[in-house]
Amino acid sequence: MASVEGKRVKRLYSLDALRGIAALSVVIWHWQHFFAISGTWQAGWRRESQPLFWLLKPLYEQGWIAVDLFFALSGFVFFWLYGEAIREHRMAPARFALLRFSRLYPLHFTTLVIVAVLQTFFFRATGKFFIFDANDWQHFIPSLFLTQQWLPPTIDQSFDGPAWSVSIETMLYGVFFLFCWLGLKAPWWRIAIPLAAIFLLSWNEFIARGLMGFFLGGLVLQATEAIKVRAHAKQIAIAIAWLTLLMWGLVFASFYVAAFGDAAAWLAARAPFGISHWGSDDIYEFFLCGFIFVVSPITIMALALDEQVLGGRYARVSFLGDISYSTYMIHFPMQLTLALVALKFGWTPKSFQSVGALAAFYVVLIALGFASYRFFERPMQRLIRKASGAREHAPAAAE
Repeated sequence: MASVEGKRVKRLYSLDALRGIAALSVVIWHWQHFFAISGTWQAGWRRESQPLFWLLKPLYEQGWIAVDLFFALSGFVFFWLYGEAIREHRMAPARFALLRFSRLYPLHFTTLVIVAVLQTFFFRATGKFFIFDANDWQHFIPSLFLTQQWLPPTIDQSFDGPAWSVSIETMLYGVFFLFCWLGLKAPWWRIAIPLAAIFLLSWNEFIARGLMGFFLGGLVLQATEAIKVRAHAKQIAIAIAWLTLLMWGLVFASFYVAAFGDAAAWLAARAPFGISHWGSDDIYEFFLCGFIFVVSPITIMALALDEQVLGGRYARVSFLGDISYSTYMIHFPMQLTLALVALKFGWTPKSFQSVGALAAFYVVLIALGFASYRFFERPMQRLIRKASGAREHAPAAAE
């Protein structure tokens, strides 16, 4: 992506940081897993008893939505880095597949095997699997090929459960490559696909979410590029930044201020589309689509414009992006390991519901993320590319 001055930037540090924050946010959402360290969920468990609930309430209650930021960020970055090269047939399918395989597969395979072994021990001790029950050969084989969330349509999570999004990402790469290879460049394509994907939610929610987020990310890239060259780019960037802050303020306030919920109910009762008669599944889809179509895109646009137009500096926190994949993939194996330790020493869910436990988990997770990225993921990436005869590295932002 060219900067305002016409120089090509190697990466957008702001989006790297956002990806890292999203990965760490998912950990908060999954903290509830510690209520099931005995193999069954503790009777009467309450989210409110989790550490710093008063501060982290939005993440404890809806932190799963951070995954949808991944899809949108991927769409933005991949259309930026590879879109033109693929459209002009300068990026061969095999080359593209190699770049993605070398980046994602080594850690995925490692965590898959580790979790499979640990779940075996957990099952022997409790007669149940920890959190994710679909741990059999019928799910292990597709997981080896990162196709576990493809067909048949299923939203069952297996083994290293968070890897479902990596499976969807792999599918998205194929759709994206075909999209660009066919020369589909018009902006309306990038909105038509997300809109059509809404109708897939009842068929396979994970695939639908991936398609919506990824192609909206590509649309945000086009909009950002158009804004950057306008005469009043700075004023527009500032306005979008303030709008984003206001929007996130309202999002977080809705978790704490009852009046927001009352206002939403009042509006729903008077809406022309029968929202007042929606069930819980409909409200869920409404929230999901609102985040994917509004919150996520404007957040990415605001950060991209702030860094490129307003001169925002994010290099110091971009390391969060470097370790985002490792922290995302490692956090569940860490939880499973702690569950086995808890069984050994008789720890209860209460042992994990302190600020100290949460802080210690994050310290270890981030340290392991650094170690994985530097001493395993990057070396394996280089080894695979070297063995294949590839000379050119992927752009930094997509490594």
